[in-house]
Amino acid sequence: MTPAGCGPSTSSRGFREDAPLNAVNLGCRLMLATVFALAALGKARGRRPFDEFIQTLENLGFPRALAGAPLAATLVLTEAASALLLGVGVAAGYALALALLVGFTLGIAWVMRRGEKVACRCFGASNAPVGAAHLVRNGLLLAVTVAGAVSHPSASGGLAMGMGVIAGTVGVLAGLFVTRWDDLVFLLRGPQPLAASPRTRRNRGSQ
Repeated sequence: MTPAGCGPSTSSRGFREDAPLNAVNLGCRLMLATVFALAALGKARGRRPFDEFIQTLENLGFPRALAGAPLAATLVLTEAASALLLGVGVAAGYALALALLVGFTLGIAWVMRRGEKVACRCFGASNAPVGAAHLVRNGLLLAVTVAGAVSHPSASGGLAMGMGVIAGTVGVLAGLFVTRWDDLVFLLRGPQPLAASPRTRRNRGSQ
C-alpha cells in the first residue's frame, strides 16, 4: 500500500489518477520526437538537401554571413538533440522543441509578410513554399509542446502497458502525419505554385 502523500494515488475504481496525464505526456513526446528526428534526417541525408536548407535559411531572412553551414548544422543537431532528449531528458527536450518551433514560425511569418515564395525544406525534399498551412502546422506542434510540457511535471508515474501502447502509437502516427503535411495540403487545395529552386534563386541573384 502506498502511504498517503508519498506516491501516485489511486482512484476508487482502481485506476491511477495520473494515468491520463502520463498518456498525454507520452503521446506528445513521441509525436514531437518523430517530427524532429525525421526533420533532422531529411536535411542531413545528403549534400544537396543540406545545401538547400542553407539556402532556405538565407531566404527566411538570416543575414548571408550567418546563414551558412555552421548555422544549418547547429539547427539540424538541435532538432536531433530535441528528439533524443524527449526520451531521456524530457524537460530539456520540450525546451529545445519550443525554441525551434518559435524560431521557425517567426521565419515563416516574416517570409509571408514579404510576399515571397520560399521552399520550406522542413523535412528535406519538399519544394512547396511556406505559407499559412505551415503556420497552422507549427501552431499545432506548439500546442502539443505546451500540452506535453505542462503535463510532464505531474506525469511522473508509470502507465499500464495497454494504455502506453495506445498513447505511443497515436503519438508516432500523429508525428508521421505531420511530416506529410504538404501532401495533405496538396490533397485539400490542389497543386500550388512551387517555390523557385535554390539554384534558380542564385542565378537570378547573379544577374
